[in-house]
Amino acid sequence: MFQKILYALLLLMMPLMILAKDMDPGSAYLQDYLRTRADLSGNETVFHFTGGVYSLIPGQKSMQLFAVDGYNISRLQKAEVGYQLLGKEVMLLLDHRTKEILGTWRNPFTGESTPVLHILNDPTNQSFVYEPEMLPYISSMLPSIKLDESTIYHSEIFPFYPHVLPRREYNAYVQSDSFQAAEITEYRVRNEALVDRSILCVPAEYNMSYISPWLPFMRMSDRAGQLLFVVRGEKLEGGFAALPPALKGYIFTHHTDFSQAPTIWTEPNQDPWSYFKELTEQEISDEEGLK
Repeated sequence: MFQKILYALLLLMMPLMILAKDMDPGSAYLQDYLRTRADLSGNETVFHFTGGVYSLIPGQKSMQLFAVDGYNISRLQKAEVGYQLLGKEVMLLLDHRTKEILGTWRNPFTGESTPVLHILNDPTNQSFVYEPEMLPYISSMLPSIKLDESTIYHSEIFPFYPHVLPRREYNAYVQSDSFQAAEITEYRVRNEALVDRSILCVPAEYNMSYISPWLPFMRMSDRAGQLLFVVRGEKLEGGFAALPPALKGYIFTHHTDFSQAPTIWTEPNQDPWSYFKELTEQEISDEEGLK
């Protein structure tokens, strides 16, 4: 009899237990972050952005070198104890006056014209896998701030590690055997958009500032200085199809594989320097194959 009463009480309490689980602050915070960054249903998400690239040289006035037009395309998949965000990123370098996609670029510092290597990073994956005991601290790992009627999820990352392009092999393309950069990102969402938890993907805005070494194709290894990327954009309700025609047309013509997000997790992530190395090694391999 006691077991039957206990079982009945458990049945009555189950909806409250489920609700309490749904209201767990750590889990709710993570899901709000992921609804902003992506789509909890697993559908593809596209953030389109535009902006500019500027020179930062000690003792010299900065100048704009490029305009940019690009996007990040990703999909969220459930892992055993969290999520994985599978993504690719495109950043096309444009003439900053005409906004035309560049094939070659005249370097204002050297006077040389060089073929442009656009930024095509595949993959750009991120892991959001956390053991349950870590969830109470999730707001420290994925910090945010509330301003007026918005929540801004922000990240400040300062990479510093051995360069993927050693100077002894790539002396013309890199300034140092160490890679150093700074990446500041923000995802802004309206607080009212997060209220209804049945909505798995919410509108969001994106801002990013990135300081990096010169890009390899610029051949600026003997010159002090860095690049400053500044971009801003938003999540597109229409996904890849809603991208500007010129950007979408370039991808369909040259890199159709960037029209869809990855479907499986791979490592490591790619950046312009590892992409340059990959292309260079492939070119050497092709040349040796012709001998």
